[in-house]
Amino acid sequence: MKDRAKTEVLLSTSDLRVSTAATTWRHVEAEYVDVVDDILATLAPSGPYAYTISPSVEEGRELPTQRIVTTYDEIAATYRNMHRFSAVVAIRPVAELHASWYSFVSGVGRGRLKTTGEETERPVIVLFPTMGSDGITGELFWGRTQQSVMPGDAADGVLASRFAVAGLHGRLLDAYRAGDVDTIVELAHPEIQTGVRDYVAHTGTLVELHTKDDLRSYLEDFYAHHTVREIDVVAQHFDDWFFFHELRWTVEARRGAQAGQVLRHHTAEYAEVSGTGLVVAHIGHGTDQLRIG
Repeated sequence: MKDRAKTEVLLSTSDLRVSTAATTWRHVEAEYVDVVDDILATLAPSGPYAYTISPSVEEGRELPTQRIVTTYDEIAATYRNMHRFSAVVAIRPVAELHASWYSFVSGVGRGRLKTTGEETERPVIVLFPTMGSDGITGELFWGRTQQSVMPGDAADGVLASRFAVAGLHGRLLDAYRAGDVDTIVELAHPEIQTGVRDYVAHTGTLVELHTKDDLRSYLEDFYAHHTVREIDVVAQHFDDWFFFHELRWTVEARRGAQAGQVLRHHTAEYAEVSGTGLVVAHIGHGTDQLRIG
């Protein structure tokens, strides 16, 4: 009976993951058809939502500025504006990770400019949160900006750059576990684009940050509100230009009505990495916090 119960849990979990995958690709395929109302029909029936607008480079800056919209009306306006000028032709995945509450896809994205018919493609990474709903609650997109990769150790051969990214990831996890804000900020590009679940104001959506100073302020607030007890790696994936992870956080609340309570949440995030070993963009989402114990 015990083995049967474990199998039932496994099958139930796999059902959720398969459903998440189907929800994600239903949305992507609606993008190919290029009918905005059909695209909007693939959204979850209610928010909070989190969508990244296609980033653009602003005057005087090196990196594209990543903006985030959080309401249905903003998302609808974004899609209608984007599909007036461009169309999504294809996303060719080289990696897919599906959980009960998100899908992550990396590969090559191909688009077409409607005014000229010109098609272009580039490496992309996309996170589609679903939060277990029959629809997506977000589309968090980033296209590769850096042409160079971390050189790594020549002894690691063709995987040298990936292992270098994995090493950087390990340093960051150690810093997050220790609350070492200085190290996290030291490893960030001056214009790092950050969009992560807001666990300070608890808005249910993402904070939008555009510099390492913004990142420092948010992290200092986060650690003023939480003591990290443990961070467990649930999933991780390394390429030569980015990393992805799902983490399980166990924290103790330090302030407010929950002070002293032990809480747990998951985050799923990706980060582009420069050839000099700096985090260029750190974007993702997270679950609600639940009390444990």
